[in-house]
Amino acid sequence: MLINLVTSSQEEIDTENYVKAMLELDLESEIKGILHTINDRMSDAVVKDELHILYGRDYVVEKLIDMEFKIGPFSFFQTNTYSAEVLYTEAEKILKDKGDYLLDLFCGTGTITSILGKNRKEALGVEIVEEAVDSARENVELNGLKNIKFISGDVYEVVKELENKYDIIVVDPPRAGIGRKAIEKIIEFGVENILYISCNPVTFVEDIKTFRECGYRERSVHGVDQFPRTNHVETVALLSKLDVDKYIDVEIELDELDLTSAESKATYAQIKEYVWNKFELKVSTLYIAQIKKKCGIELREHYNKSKKEKQIIPQCTPEKEEAIMDALRHFKMIE
Repeated sequence: MLINLVTSSQEEIDTENYVKAMLELDLESEIKGILHTINDRMSDAVVKDELHILYGRDYVVEKLIDMEFKIGPFSFFQTNTYSAEVLYTEAEKILKDKGDYLLDLFCGTGTITSILGKNRKEALGVEIVEEAVDSARENVELNGLKNIKFISGDVYEVVKELENKYDIIVVDPPRAGIGRKAIEKIIEFGVENILYISCNPVTFVEDIKTFRECGYRERSVHGVDQFPRTNHVETVALLSKLDVDKYIDVEIELDELDLTSAESKATYAQIKEYVWNKFELKVSTLYIAQIKKKCGIELREHYNKSKKEKQIIPQCTPEKEEAIMDALRHFKMIE
């Protein structure tokens, strides 16, 4: 356990008695460090102006899957370690054998970069918080990983300068999501697979729309209950680039299908269902076609017409005609 007391510089703290009181608590966890952070900013974010170590050290070591990670008071790390193992194991399974060069954007302390990149030729993590990057570099040394590197900087700017050699991209953005401009830059790498890990389903959906517009589709989407008994969920999705040799976008006008606008508004099955539900009358496709023709709605050629030259065609009864007319008005196919 790491304890971090955050106050303004105006507060007078009896740190000696505070530490003594903390160490006398009956806790299941071992206290590895007690810190005092001074923060005079108006927001409720824990940002340090000064940091004092009152006892022990300023980090804890967390085990995740088969690796160890040093976590400081300002490092991002998944709150729920147990479900994080489920999340990252799922991510490993999804990306198995999918590439040799991994790029991890919004990498935090590098947990995803390390776990998903350890068995690849090279992995690079990008993160704007310098302290998190420092922790990430310490963590790869702690785990003896030589193939993983990190860059500190704004993801939106760094991706503009990176060499285009990556065949897998992982994104785990903050709650605000990625945004169109960054996505458009990310897809310029042309990677076949993008793994999107999200803590906010709302911005996840918005970003997915942009990825679709840029030629990617979801191959799998999994929800992980990272925050039990809350309305939050972590999502991990695999997006794959469409093969342009197999997919094309086609826009078809109704007149190209010999289908009128009115006819497109309801199928014969929908009209039959409406008539039955409202009037408890069974009407045939033939009767519907007769009334549609009577109302001036163009009909397509029926390929199952009888081939008899002198066939007797039953005519729709007045009662069923009125019911069909009501359905056509309901579906706004006639006034």
